[in-house]
Amino acid sequence: MRFLGGAILSGLLLCLALPLGERAFLAWIALVPVLVTTRGRGFLAGFLGGLTVVFTCAQLAISGLVYETKAPSGGEAWIYTGCGLFGFSVAIALGVWGERGTGAKPAWWFAALATLLEAVLLFQLPAHLALTQYRSSVALWLASLGGIWLVSFLLWWANFALAERWLRGERRSLALALVPMGLFLVPILSSLSSRRTIQVAVIQASLDDPDRLVALHKTASQQGAELVVWPEFGGIPFVFNGDASALTRIAKTSSPFVTSFSAPGDQPLPYNVAALFSETGESERYAKRRPFGQETAMHSAGRRAQAVRFGRSQLGLNICFDSCYPHLFRETAALSYVTLIALPTIDPQSPHGFLAAMHAAFTPFRAAENGVPIVRADGHAYSQIVDCYGRILAEAPPGEATPTERLHLANRDTLAERVGDGWLAACGAMFLLGLRTKSKPKEHSAP
Repeated sequence: MRFLGGAILSGLLLCLALPLGERAFLAWIALVPVLVTTRGRGFLAGFLGGLTVVFTCAQLAISGLVYETKAPSGGEAWIYTGCGLFGFSVAIALGVWGERGTGAKPAWWFAALATLLEAVLLFQLPAHLALTQYRSSVALWLASLGGIWLVSFLLWWANFALAERWLRGERRSLALALVPMGLFLVPILSSLSSRRTIQVAVIQASLDDPDRLVALHKTASQQGAELVVWPEFGGIPFVFNGDASALTRIAKTSSPFVTSFSAPGDQPLPYNVAALFSETGESERYAKRRPFGQETAMHSAGRRAQAVRFGRSQLGLNICFDSCYPHLFRETAALSYVTLIALPTIDPQSPHGFLAAMHAAFTPFRAAENGVPIVRADGHAYSQIVDCYGRILAEAPPGEATPTERLHLANRDTLAERVGDGWLAACGAMFLLGLRTKSKPKEHSAP
C-alpha cells in the first residue's frame, strides 16, 4: 500500500504540474513520493512504480478532475499513447533508481540518465518533464542557455536529490526545495530593442467548413492583421493537383497568410507543404520534415529548412510536429534575416485539449532557445502568439478563436542556438562519469 500510494500521489502531482494543471512548481517535488517508496526495492519495483505514475496522470487528465477548464471529447487513446511513451523514460529511470546496486550513485547521475532517456523519445514522440515549466520566465531563460534539456535535467535532479535527503532523514534540508520552486515563479523583465512591430493573427477553427475559415480570415484582415496563420491543412479544400491559385486570390483582397496543404513532389507520396500567400502571389513552399504518426503513410518528409521573403526580412516556415524537434527549429531560425516563424498545426482531438496543450508547451521553449517569435495556429485548441523570449502574448482556449497581438520582429542571439544540443552531450558525459562510482560495500554483522 505504501508503494502504491507513493506512485499514485506522484501521478497526481505530475498531472497538476503539467499544462492544463498549471501548477508548475509541483514538478520540483512531484516524483519524490514514488522515489522514496521504490528505493532499493529492485528494478522491477521502480519500473512498475514509474508506469503507475504516468498512467495515473493519464487517467486524471482524461477525467479532467484537476482542471479548471473542462472540454470533454473523444481521443482518449491519444492520451494513453503519449503518456505511455513518456512512461518509457520515467519507468526505466525509476527502475535504475530502485536497483539495489545503484545506491551510491549521486542524484545528478540519475538526472543525466533520465534526460538521456527523454532524448530517446525523439525517435517517436518527444516528451520532457520540462514542459511543466513552459510559462516560467526563469525556465525559458535557462532554455536560452542550454535548451529544454537543461531545464529537464534540473527538474530530474531536484526530485532525485530531495528523495535522497528524505531517505537519509535530512528533513531540514528539504526546505531547500522551496528555493527553486519559488524562484521559478518569479518573472524576468526583459525589454525588446526592436522597433519593428507587426500585427499578427491566428485562425483557430474547424477545417470542415472552408467558408468559415475564409470569413474568419477576412475579419482578422479588417482588424488590421498584417499576417495571419491558418491551421495545418487549412489550404487543402482550395488546392487542386498542387494548384494553389485559389489561395492566392484570397490573399489579393485581404491580409497575407500562411497555411499548409498537400502537393506533389519528387517522391511517390506528396509533401505536406506550407507557403505564404500575399498580393504578390505564392511564396516558395516548405515541406514538413517530420510527418506525425500515420501521416508517414500519406506524405513524404521534406529535406531542408525554408524561409520566404516577408517585407524587409524573412519568414521562417515550419509545420506542426516539426516544433517537437530542437534541431529542426534551429536550422530554420539560423537562416539569414529570419525574424518570425509561422507554425500551422493540427492536433488530434483529445479530452480537454490535453494533446494540443502538451504540443503547445513546446512553442515557448523553441522561441526562447532560438530567440525568434513564433505564431502557432492549431485547428482545435491552444493556438499561441509567442515573443522571442518565449513569453505567451496571446493564447486561445479550446474552440473557435482568432487571437490577435502586436508582435516585435526580433531575432536575438542565444547560447542555446550556438551550442545546439550541447547540454544533452554533457548529460552523456555525466552518465559515463557516474558509472565509475562504486557501490557501497555491504555491512556484515559481527559474529
